[in-house]
Amino acid sequence: MSIRAVKDFIAQAKQDPLLRSKLADCALDQWGDAHTPLDIDHAKVIQVARDAGYVISLSDIIAAQCEQLDNFWTFEMNNSFVARRCIAKIQMNLSAGGRSKDYYGY
Repeated sequence: MSIRAVKDFIAQAKQDPLLRSKLADCALDQWGDAHTPLDIDHAKVIQVARDAGYVISLSDIIAAQCEQLDNFWTFEMNNSFVARRCIAKIQMNLSAGGRSKDYYGY
């Protein structure tokens, strides 16, 4: 029982036509490294995984979803900090009359 088991099962399900058909309404193609759909039938995924020889639980799926949401949030926050620094530099350049400020000079 682990997030790794969920990832392994989804990887197999994407390759296996029978598993793919059983999970047709579970947004299988949207599952990936950066995304686990939130509006899936958890019981169905767990049962299909069990039938395929995987042991995953509701907590495993929820943990996978939370891990990916945390990764997404962290990525977006890092992007926002970079964007804010870029905007600040543009504002500084405009305020300085086109002269660029050297942040690393002493």
